[in-house]
Order: sequence, then structure tokens, then C-alpha cells
Amino acid sequence: MKEEIIMSKTGDDNIFSLEYSFFNDTRETELSMFIEEKNILAFQQNGKSFTTRWNLDELVFWLRDFVDNMHEDPYPVDATGEFAALKDVSARFFDSENMEEFNEYYDKLDEWNSRHRWHTAASGAILADLYFQLVGENVEISWNNEDSEDGVTFDNIIGGYKIKKEIFTGVINEFLRDYAKQW
Repeated sequence: MKEEIIMSKTGDDNIFSLEYSFFNDTRETELSMFIEEKNILAFQQNGKSFTTRWNLDELVFWLRDFVDNMHEDPYPVDATGEFAALKDVSARFFDSENMEEFNEYYDKLDEWNSRHRWHTAASGAILADLYFQLVGENVEISWNNEDSEDGVTFDNIIGGYKIKKEIFTGVINEFLRDYAKQW
């Protein structure tokens, strides 16, 4: 049986867009996320170029939950960095002799990351490590792919970008509606 591919795109590559393909008889989906014409999910493996392709059900549920519950939720500890991905790096240098203080600190980080870092929903996919945070009228998307798995090099290692909340939610909601129609 020939593999049927249904391709869709939502948004504007110059600002923020998602391009995705659905494949028949599987729940496999190929996903690209463009910010200023760069696919921030693109990576190299064994000398070839790829973007995320996997059963993205868990990721889709995570995105739905993020959009539905999006509110101002500042990074939980004082840390340096322009975007959440950079703050998360600097925050990880905390140490304390007091185990209660140590555990409380890292519990705060873990709880915040479960709400703002989509990598917690990767389900085994090779997925860029993205953070999503509402700040004022913008959604900040930031990434840190320095610690990707062996043999995988992301095209965009560290960075961030602010997208108007209306644009972000419009693109994500359209993608989620299309995804639901396919499965």
C-alpha cells in the first residue's frame, strides 16, 4: 500500500508557523516550527537533515494544556538569562548543604518546567528542547539544544523569540484542530 501524506501549514514563516504532515495507517506526524523562516526543530543526524517525526499525541496534549492554561507565570527562581531556556541553565548551578532547601529549590524548577517545557512530552521523539512562557502580550519561545543525544545536532542550538499571543494561539489552535481531524 502506498503511503498517503497529508501536508498542512498554518501561520507565516516570517513570524511563526507550523508545517506538518500526517501519514496514513500510523499516528506518525512530521512537524516543523518556523520562527523568522528558521525551522527550530531541524536537526542533523548521520549527515542527513531531519525535522521532528514521531507519534506526537503526548506533545499535542501538552500544547493543548499549555494554550488552555496560559497565564503569566514567571520563572520560579532568580536566574540570569534573557529567555527561560537560558535562565534554566544558570538556575541549575544552585547548591545547598540544607537538603530541604535544595529539594524545595529543584522541586520549584521541575514544577515550572512541567508547565513550560515541552520536552517533558517528547515520548521518545528527537525533539528540540523548547520552553514556552507568556510574558505580557507575548509568548516567548526559547530553546537550548546543547545537550542533544549522541549523533544529533540541532540547527538552532540556543535562542529565543517573542511572538504576539494572538498569533501564537491562532497557529497552535489551528494545528491542534487539524491534528484532531486526522486521528
